[in-house]
Amino acid sequence: MAAADAANAAMLAGTVGSGLLGGLYFIFSFCVMQALNTQPPATAIHVMNSINEAIINPPFFLIFMGTPLACCYVLFRCVKEGIRSPDHTLAASGALLLLVGEFLLTAFVHVPKNDALARYVVTGSGNDATVWAKYFTSWTRWNHVRMLASIATSALLASALSLRGARLSAGGGAGTAPLMH
Repeated sequence: MAAADAANAAMLAGTVGSGLLGGLYFIFSFCVMQALNTQPPATAIHVMNSINEAIINPPFFLIFMGTPLACCYVLFRCVKEGIRSPDHTLAASGALLLLVGEFLLTAFVHVPKNDALARYVVTGSGNDATVWAKYFTSWTRWNHVRMLASIATSALLASALSLRGARLSAGGGAGTAPLMH
């Protein structure tokens, strides 16, 4: 029963965490990046670098690292127990989507782009505009992907929890894997 309780808690944490990440990425895509793009390129570069430094803080890391960890545990439990119910299918799909579409995307696309921007030396020339335009366009497009992956993960995990609750309320718990009890 303890493993089932831990898996359910991880599913709930994944639901909330992916929702928070989806909201963060939404704000970046449709507010922060758009506002930065109205600034002179040198200013946009400086401010984005400041944001990338400031975002490295304990509350952000709790959600940014905790959500994928919760999803790893959910996926592990689903695979270990066998994906035998719609609850498991939704939970495993949501967990995998977050791990690939949010976490790995951040690690292999956004972090290298942010690191390259941090290494760039603002010159006050036309090159600043080229560097910013390339960064803004690519970073924002990929941010849309991780935003959608995070939002979809939240919906999938919430649906898994809802199905589990409805089934258990109806007395349909027999014969299912422990994650769902």
